[in-house]
Amino acid sequence: MRADLVVKNGRAVFPGVGVVPADLAVRGGKIEAVLAPGQTLEADRTIDAGGLTIFPGLVDPHTHLTMGDSPEPYATETKTAAIGGVTSVLTYLFQSSPYAELFAKDHERVESQAYVDVGFHFGAVTDEQREELDRYAEEYGVTSYKFFMSFRGEEGEYLGIEGIDDGLMYDFFSGIARLGGGVVATHPENIEIVWRLRSRLIEDGREDLKAWMESRPDFVEAENISRALHIARQTGVTLYIPHLSCALGLDEVCRFRNRYDNFFVETCPHYLTHTSHSGAGTLAKVNPPLRTEEDREALWEGLADGSIQVVGSDHVPRRSTHKEGGIWKASAGFPGLATLLPVLISEGFHHRGLPLARIAELTSENPARIYGLYPKKGAIQVGSDADLTLVDLNLEREVRAEDLGSDCDFSLYEGWKLKGWPVTTILRGDVIYENGELKETPGQGRYLGRGTRGV
Repeated sequence: MRADLVVKNGRAVFPGVGVVPADLAVRGGKIEAVLAPGQTLEADRTIDAGGLTIFPGLVDPHTHLTMGDSPEPYATETKTAAIGGVTSVLTYLFQSSPYAELFAKDHERVESQAYVDVGFHFGAVTDEQREELDRYAEEYGVTSYKFFMSFRGEEGEYLGIEGIDDGLMYDFFSGIARLGGGVVATHPENIEIVWRLRSRLIEDGREDLKAWMESRPDFVEAENISRALHIARQTGVTLYIPHLSCALGLDEVCRFRNRYDNFFVETCPHYLTHTSHSGAGTLAKVNPPLRTEEDREALWEGLADGSIQVVGSDHVPRRSTHKEGGIWKASAGFPGLATLLPVLISEGFHHRGLPLARIAELTSENPARIYGLYPKKGAIQVGSDADLTLVDLNLEREVRAEDLGSDCDFSLYEGWKLKGWPVTTILRGDVIYENGELKETPGQGRYLGRGTRGV
């Protein structure tokens, strides 16, 4: 057998199994063979991965690539993905009208700009959109949605979205449940309580990061999680609970498991590393907010014991100018694609003993399974796309936003020394990032359709 590419002498991470010495042969963009080390293989190119650990290319299911300032967001923000070893990205598109024109525009932008593969989730906000669910699945390959439980009253005005209600959520859940492989994510925060708490804190003159947490306390997240779970159980939909931030919310999902099990839970790196006492000020504003040390520890425990199934970045590439004006006016969110894996290796594997196979489950296999991409994505096995991330577990590097490739000009981890970084990223058998340099031009990435269109 002659391969296009052979990656030899590495230690491959198999989710749910462990780390095993292996040689990988790639042909036609697919993994052709997984072999014991030492066999002679002819190839057009051979990469000696001695001393490196090979992860399946990361699948980040939670990004907002277009919610920034870049005129070419699919170029800049998939560039930072490639640097971070993320080879597949799912990103949210939001508007209040049907998605035909927006899909066509962004599909073209993905295929002309992207360095890695990109798929879409649609915001679920109107009955008109609900009536087009079958079309979105059959024609666009979009089977996953986001329902903002917090978009009541004028809360969603900044996206042109009118107030929603629980009846619309019930109908959306019912419609998505009927789709083959349909998934709905919620943004769970009881905004009606938040409005009152926020007004009182503003009247008291509070402007600190902790005030943002106090305006959105853990119980408003946990209460909405519970409500979403009840409606998911009633409709039978596959529910995805994103960006879990608190122990109280984790308690809710764990208690619900014996009543309904068709749901998945995600947390994000920033909830594992930062708290409301962070000195980053408005740069660290996010929804749900950063919380306490106790919440942070509970989330790490949830990753270790399987209560949390996914870690996604919630990448938002707005520049620091959007963080001005104080805690109540600053925009929420920050970038995180390039630091997703280094944070989990440095803080999880090195500092807490989180197994590498578990990290691969959280960042590759599980999101690929949940969102209909497995086993094409998220696996190191024969027939899967040859998406591989080669990591130097002992490489320590200081985080600098200017090195991360995003259009965003800051990182929540600026100045942190993280141990364990991707050194080579391979997409469908092509080396797209190596030794600090991008090796391909924009347009290497492909659109990830799912559902009736497959992947």
